[in-house]
Amino acid sequence: MKTAVVAQGKGGVGKTATAAHIAWYGVESGLRVLAIDLDTGNLSKSLTAAACGIAASQLFSPSEVIGLAAKPADGPRLDLIVADRLLANLIYMPLDQARENLSSQMAKLSDAYDLCVIDTAPGLSIALGSALHAADAVIAPVEMEVYSIEGIKDMLGIILMAKEINPDLQFLGILPSRVDLRNPRQVQILAQVQEAHGNLLTPFKVGLRSSVADALALGQPVWKSRKTSARAAATEMRQMGAYILNKLGLINENLGDAQ
Repeated sequence: MKTAVVAQGKGGVGKTATAAHIAWYGVESGLRVLAIDLDTGNLSKSLTAAACGIAASQLFSPSEVIGLAAKPADGPRLDLIVADRLLANLIYMPLDQARENLSSQMAKLSDAYDLCVIDTAPGLSIALGSALHAADAVIAPVEMEVYSIEGIKDMLGIILMAKEINPDLQFLGILPSRVDLRNPRQVQILAQVQEAHGNLLTPFKVGLRSSVADALALGQPVWKSRKTSARAAATEMRQMGAYILNKLGLINENLGDAQ
């Protein structure tokens, strides 16, 4: 099982949309996908049909999580471990213990899945540190606002600290997210980010499109929308999914084919 974490220091940057569409693209690509919501529950709302009856806080318990590993191993599917209020209690758990517990639980589930996608809460937390310790890769969506460049530095610092514990952690890039190309300010900030961190950016961006929010509200990928306005968003989300799954070695697909 390959594990990808979606992380950023600020909320409202498109983390949930990113995580959900990676998961949906994985299923469409024939993979067995596990989604884990370590945030406030937005991903749990969008993927509620895939909920398997297990709460995310259970992953930080030394007791074995029952139920998922016993599911059929063949065929594409999506299972969701939902966010719950007990995640707030992680602040009382030593980071080393949280890391050990989560890694142990993930190892028990690894044979039943090809891909695990973890959505994390904004900022540095016990849950994020543990997820990065257990992950193979991390991607960081960033909104093009005035605080973006400083926020990127903070996020890169968190990832570098994580790589000290997990040297195999692969940074998949900074994803310009919710970019409004009609807004001169955002276009200017995007240019500044490209100049300052161009080698760290993903080779694509995701625009600010209402069709993505509509799709999340319906619990389906944006490419299933019949609206003409959703076509561009569908292309971007498929491209993102193909990029990440290629980087993880789960598929071998040209990004141009993901249209």
